[in-house]
Order: sequence, then structure tokens, then C-alpha cells
Amino acid sequence: MVPYQRMQFFRTKGRIELKIPFNASVDRPCEILIDDGRDVFGGGIATEEIPTCDQYTIQGDAFSRAIREGGEVPVPLEEGIANMAVIDAVFRSAETGQWEKPQA
Repeated sequence: MVPYQRMQFFRTKGRIELKIPFNASVDRPCEILIDDGRDVFGGGIATEEIPTCDQYTIQGDAFSRAIREGGEVPVPLEEGIANMAVIDAVFRSAETGQWEKPQA
């Protein structure tokens, strides 16, 4: 498989594209392209950069700090459960060929 990742969100007046959205590189910034849809040649694209970082290390450090210091975890358990409900709905949709809503 070609190591290529993209996510694109389309609306009536533009789109947003995320480069390498799932396992961002630790040696270069992440890019988000914001296209106002002005033309088919990309004349309305603005690029936003998220500085280089190791997202998994930051996540692990924040979780560890919350446990050690007795604070709130950065991502609550309910959010993880909601994410799993969305993933389950995607799999159901693939099986049924229909739009499936996440179940609580």
C-alpha cells in the first residue's frame, strides 16, 4: 500500500483537507489546507501549519500528569465511548449500505 493519507471535508462553498491526519510525522509540521472554492486550480487555498510534535507523547504525558497529580484526564472516558460508537456505526454502514447512526 502507498503510504498516503488524506481527509477532505466538502461543503457548498469550499473544503478542508488534512494531510496525514492519523499518524502525523514527528519530523515536520502538520498541514491543514483551507480552500474557499474560488477556482479549480487552488487559487483560494490557505495553508495552516501545526508545529512539529509527537502527538502520542503529548497525549501520554498529559494522561500521566493527570494521574500523578490527581487532575482531570485530558480526554474523558465518555469521549472514547462515543468514538467507539461512531466506529461501530461505520462498520454497520459498510455491512448494510445504509446511513447508520451511532448508538449510545
